[in-house]
Amino acid sequence: MKIGIFTDTYFPQVNGVTSTIEAWKKKLEKYHDIYIYYPKSSYVPGKNEFPFRSFQFRFYEGYKVAFPRGISKKAEGLDIIHIHGLFTMAMAGLYVSRKYKIPKVLTYHTPADDYIDYITRKPPLKKTLMKLYNFWEKKLLNSCDLVTVPSKSIRDRLLEKGVNEIMVLSNGINLDFFRYKEPESFKKNYGIKKGKVIGFCGRFGYEKHLEDLIEISNRFDGQILIAGKGPATRYYKNLAKDKKNVKFLGFLSREELLGFYSSLDLFIFPSLAETQGLVALEAMACGVPVIGANALALKDTIKDGRVGFLYQQGDLDDLMEKIEMAYKKRDTFSKNCLEYVKEHSLDKTIKRLLEIYENLT
Repeated sequence: MKIGIFTDTYFPQVNGVTSTIEAWKKKLEKYHDIYIYYPKSSYVPGKNEFPFRSFQFRFYEGYKVAFPRGISKKAEGLDIIHIHGLFTMAMAGLYVSRKYKIPKVLTYHTPADDYIDYITRKPPLKKTLMKLYNFWEKKLLNSCDLVTVPSKSIRDRLLEKGVNEIMVLSNGINLDFFRYKEPESFKKNYGIKKGKVIGFCGRFGYEKHLEDLIEISNRFDGQILIAGKGPATRYYKNLAKDKKNVKFLGFLSREELLGFYSSLDLFIFPSLAETQGLVALEAMACGVPVIGANALALKDTIKDGRVGFLYQQGDLDDLMEKIEMAYKKRDTFSKNCLEYVKEHSLDKTIKRLLEIYENLT
């Protein structure tokens, strides 16, 4: 079977979408031929990867908008379309599906309406853009044979918007890779001292609300590690400039991530805009309990009182209380994390995905 992946974001950008596509591609290639269609960038395409002319989206750093001209010829012969996005490459996927009369699946990664503030905060314009976006999103999703979402909370949100065919399917975690690794070498390389260590890694967006983690620094008797990069990097670094126990590590490679997670006592996740929160699951796979915002998909991903705690984002007293409680239960939570994360194994996800493809073709 020839499967076409149409995505609005791809390498060198690193985020939950690109990580999921890469992980799925490696597994699916054992069974089928995988073709990737994406916005052109500095990334050098590999076999069966097709970049299309694009321009930088000025409102969000690192995001590119593609013009998939001539895509029908490059996508000829596909048996199924799998869309990972909501914009121009999604439109290209719809076009190819209709032209060649082949089924299409869409995996919903990002609630784009939660990011409207990157474009404007002016109420009248914001209201208009929200109406246009919600109209397009519903039309796009309902034109697909199936929409997969990584959490129940996102499914419920889309059902309320009038989307029809929705299946909850975890993006999955590669448990052969994500596991505890002796962190001493990582700690030495990054100058991490002995004592309590908590932290976060991921893309730095304003919706991640890392100010919660930074602002508790004066109340936390240990080190706070923050790894990653993104459009809000300067903002967060400015907030932390006088915080001696807050350390920014920059972008980490996949191998370094193992040392990072394994160095932490607790992973802190203040984000309000997660459809699943893959980094939370990665941390759990390394035996690290997670404290996250009681919002959107984190309410599903973080089993409150079992693998960590949920807290009210912005309530620093609540966050500190949950951190103290989690330290007391850390050993139990750590064991629970290793057991719970098996429910999100990548192999389970791929097995279900293969069944979806077979049923639609």
